Amino acid sequence: MTVVKNMTTIDDVSRMARAMIDAQKNVEETETAFKEAKARLRYISEESIPAMLIELGIKSIKLEDGSGLSIKHEVYAQIPLENRQNAFEWLNDNGFGGLIKTEVSIKYGKGERELARCLSNDLKNKGLDSSFKEDVHAMTLKAFLKEQMAKGTDIPLCLFGARPVWTTKITKTSV
Repeated sequence: MTVVKNMTTIDDVSRMARAMIDAQKNVEETETAFKEAKARLRYISEESIPAMLIELGIKSIKLEDGSGLSIKHEVYAQIPLENRQNAFEWLNDNGFGGLIKTEVSIKYGKGERELARCLSNDLKNKGLDSSFKEDVHAMTLKAFLKEQMAKGTDIPLCLFGARPVWTTKITKTSV
């Protein structure tokens, strides 16, 4: 009976370790390049092109290849965790509390905040562990902010983590 010895050596392991280090470095460089490319794209699509078209007094053009290029005003928003309570208070104080969805082990619809809070308090008073969660759906928040900005309502954008931007869209022609 012949016994076959493993042919792996410490040098083999060292070569693989160097290959792993090179691969990790390659991943880090690629991720950095990707982030830089996304930042450049964002700058071109949200700042450069909109500024040029606004300066020209137009919102859309047809490109030489037949594609369409247009800009529109958008609002990006996500309420920062540290602002959630103040944002919800602002919504309630200004008559927009119906945008807040509330959850106590079950989901409550828009405008049912007080009913959920009461149930949560009742459960806690009875010694039952319950959670109380409030949220405004991202698309609801975006639509609300766009609507209120268009009406000229004074909205504390920072409170809602909101950032009004121009976005560029290119529509390719079908060949």
